[in-house]
Amino acid sequence: MMRTLKIGFAAGFMEGFSDEGLKKFYAFQKKLKTMEQQYNFTLISFEPIVKDRASAVQVREGLKKADVDFLLLFHPSYIVGDYVYELMKATDKVGLWAIEEPTQAGAMRFASMVNIEQNAGIAKHNFKGSPRKVKWFFGDMDAPYFMPRFDITLKALSAAVNLRDARIGQIGKLADGHINHMAEPREVYKNLGIDVLRDYEVEDILAAAQKVSDTQAKKVLASVSCKIEKVSEAKVLDSVKMYLATKEICKAQGYDAVAFSCWPKLMPLKEMVGCLVNSMLNSDGIVAGCEADILGTASMLILKHLTQKEVAIMDLPIFDPSDNTLLLWHCGSAPREMANSRGMVCQKHYFADYDESIKNCGPVTDMIFKPGDVTVFRICGQSDSFYYFTGRMMDTDKPSFDGSRGWVRDIKFYDKPAQVMDVANTLLVGGLPHHFPMVMENVDKYLEEFAYWMGLRRAKRYDYKDYMYV
Repeated sequence: MMRTLKIGFAAGFMEGFSDEGLKKFYAFQKKLKTMEQQYNFTLISFEPIVKDRASAVQVREGLKKADVDFLLLFHPSYIVGDYVYELMKATDKVGLWAIEEPTQAGAMRFASMVNIEQNAGIAKHNFKGSPRKVKWFFGDMDAPYFMPRFDITLKALSAAVNLRDARIGQIGKLADGHINHMAEPREVYKNLGIDVLRDYEVEDILAAAQKVSDTQAKKVLASVSCKIEKVSEAKVLDSVKMYLATKEICKAQGYDAVAFSCWPKLMPLKEMVGCLVNSMLNSDGIVAGCEADILGTASMLILKHLTQKEVAIMDLPIFDPSDNTLLLWHCGSAPREMANSRGMVCQKHYFADYDESIKNCGPVTDMIFKPGDVTVFRICGQSDSFYYFTGRMMDTDKPSFDGSRGWVRDIKFYDKPAQVMDVANTLLVGGLPHHFPMVMENVDKYLEEFAYWMGLRRAKRYDYKDYMYV
């Protein structure tokens, strides 16, 4: 269930200035109220207008009691800095909103912009060790420096609020060899507010899946638009049962996401992978990451909260400098909503071509991604840093490996054009973890602001050179 962002809306005033700005405050209050449902926030307006310390303290206590996530402080005129300081004690995330002067000559009527310059300084200077995070806004609601900026803030903060006390269930051990995906649960909670739970094994899911009837599984499978090729329908039904069992566990345990370890256990135990399980969970709105990758799964959860779209986790097997494209690919766990007109095919895993003992291993979701924008984003380090790049998924017949995949062009790393070898070099020189969470939307500006409010650091970009450099 989505949490609702709580925005406190308050204003201050200094006698002697024009009260025309106060009329705007009440008009904007009504207009903001009409936006609540569209942007999933609750506007909590505070009275009185802050004119002295007593009124500032009253509003400050109201903000604390309401436990607001963000204070939007409107400046209809100059507000005495001492009173703004009191308000900033209530929350560490503040918007300072100034309005335009009605004239550029004669007496200054509002001193609104002058005042937010002062108050931005108070946020940084007067809270030693814990400076307030501030974003400025300017002008009427339909002006270029309010609504585009406010839209980004709403989405970024909503994602941050919905991460708070989210729960990721790690099902099974970290995949063999994936020690670069080790994550310290206490650091994950410290930096992202996410709890990591290690309560279930792959065997628990298999046992729960045995209790799901064939009738129930067939009914669910009938509702899924897919073809079945080179893998048995029985294997597909087993995956559906595992999906239903995992979904029930997520409901019972309050998991927002699962990091599912399909191997090394699931292949030898059932001649299966967890690809279709993860695919169906992601289609259902339950984020499911591969190979017990906690930070990869957390990154998927962030992308989902920013977009409300299906997400997936990829590998990067090919960088093609000849046309400056790269291939996003994984064994086959992407949700069906990402497929182009070819659709989703339940297929055997590529391991089955090489190992006679698992020749019916599967099913994976074999698909080519539909054309459109794409963002790859990952939390890394001790869950305190991140990287991302964006591009366009191509509508092409360019050859690609079996599995879930698509070629990406028009690549930007940190919103700056990049050659594919710049991406490769950044990942390799930076020692950044593989597994690349993706969503089919460009969310670069939302990720930047999300990282600002969350206090995350950018991983360094290393453009390609023939030599190593400092």
